Parts: sequence; structure tokens; C-alpha cells
Amino acid sequence: MDLPLISVVIPVYNGEKYIADAINSILKQNYSPLEIIVVDDGSTDNTQAVLEKFGNAVTVISQSNQGQSAARNVGLRATKGSVIGMLDADDLWTDDHIALMLPHLQPESPYDFVRGSVRYLKNHGTSQEETTEASFLEALVGACLYRTSLIERVGPFAEDMRQGEDLDWNIRITECGCREKRISETTLFYRRHEHNITNENGAVAQGYVHAFRKKLLRSQNKNNIAS
Repeated sequence: MDLPLISVVIPVYNGEKYIADAINSILKQNYSPLEIIVVDDGSTDNTQAVLEKFGNAVTVISQSNQGQSAARNVGLRATKGSVIGMLDADDLWTDDHIALMLPHLQPESPYDFVRGSVRYLKNHGTSQEETTEASFLEALVGACLYRTSLIERVGPFAEDMRQGEDLDWNIRITECGCREKRISETTLFYRRHEHNITNENGAVAQGYVHAFRKKLLRSQNKNNIAS
């Protein structure tokens, strides 16, 4: 049986320190056929130079800075695979990410996507490297594999959100009735460092409020239509 093409989308903005590790964690999957699409969201550092070193192993799309949601959406529209993965530019897939999850997305499987657990990773590549216990983090799309049909049902990431857009997208997955398979194994290392967007606690809280406000509005609109 032919294996499905897996497309992986990575949005990046000024990620010269981390993007190579992210891409290499995908290449280590030892899986084919595979396409990696990196959307450079207007980086002003040496991200482009780092990406050029990967040659034809990576498809690079460049755009002016429009935010992570817009970059993800551009990448998703460019994919050709029947299975989709996503990864933030500073995170890492585990070496068995695909091997653990793809069996649950075979044609006869009832699931629309598979979610693994996540470990926080600090001081990657140093003698002080450490990880936390594994846990399920709903908003982290990098811990999952999705059927393309799910992406089409749920729709694009909300480009008016600079925080909480991944939570909003996961809420919409639930609202669409998509079927999830959870596995206990770790499939994503969520790297913690001084440049994490989530270091801005106030902005994170606002993003969560925005996501749940959108959920409430959708619910109200649905009830108004039904009545």
C-alpha cells in the first residue's frame, strides 16, 4: 500500500536560532513521501540564509509580516498532502512523531486527527537540557497530525488574532464534531526560551479571552438562526 504524502507547515518570523532544529526534527522522521513548507513571515534576521542551506528539502514561501495565523494559512493552502502536520519554528517533533500517529489515520480509521502529549524543553542542546513531565496541551497544533479533510471543514486560522488563534482553531475543531484519537506518547517538545511569545502573560490572557468570546458569538448566532 502506498504511503500518504504528509505535508508539514512551519510559520517563522526571525527564527534564525531555532528553525534549523525544527526542520531537522521533521527530516529525522525517516518518512517518505514528505513535504516541508516554511512560510517566512517577513523575517529581518538571517532566517532566509538558514533556510537556503536545506535546498530542495524545504519549500520556502516569503511574505511581508502579517502574523503567524496568516503565515500558517498561506502554508496550508500550498500543501498537497492528504495528511497535514504543523510545527512552530522553535519547537521540535519527537523522532517517532509520524510513526506513532500515522497508523491512526489509515483510510479505514474513524479519526480525523491524532494528538500526542507534550513535554516542555529547556536549554536544548546544552549540558543543562531538561524536560518536564508529559501532558496534553489542547492549543499546540504541533503535537498532532490531521487529515486534510479536517483542515477543510474547520477553515483557516483567525488572522485577526495574534494570540490565542491556536486555541480558537481547536475550539472550532470540537464544534465541527471532528473525531480525535489521543495517544499517551510524547510527540512534541515545546521549547521554552526568552523569546517565547507566551512569555507575555497579559497578551496570552487576552488571546484566550478573545478565543472564548468568538466561541460565545458563534453559539449566539447559531441559536438565533435556529430560532
